[in-house]
Amino acid sequence: MELPDWKQWFRKPGHSREKNAKPTPEQTLLTDIREVRRQLEGLQSYFALETDEDLLEAAIYQRNALEARQRHLLRRAREQGANVADYAIMSEELQRMIQ
Repeated sequence: MELPDWKQWFRKPGHSREKNAKPTPEQTLLTDIREVRRQLEGLQSYFALETDEDLLEAAIYQRNALEARQRHLLRRAREQGANVADYAIMSEELQRMIQ
């Protein structure tokens, strides 16, 4: 006779504790938004410290690319009905662009 898995008795309904559980598309999208936000914050610190013109120019291109990716992700999240206000640094210009 096989004994039941005792761990499942302590799990809350709807909560998976499996390590291989796949995130939902919304979770993946919000994770991507957080990652872009983290990269933008790090890049802002880089601007304060860097003095080489070529490296600053490269950082500007990188910032533009990250902002474009952030706009895309926010637009997708908004289309899916996710609340993105807590997950992104949005300037007034960016808010106008995604509305």
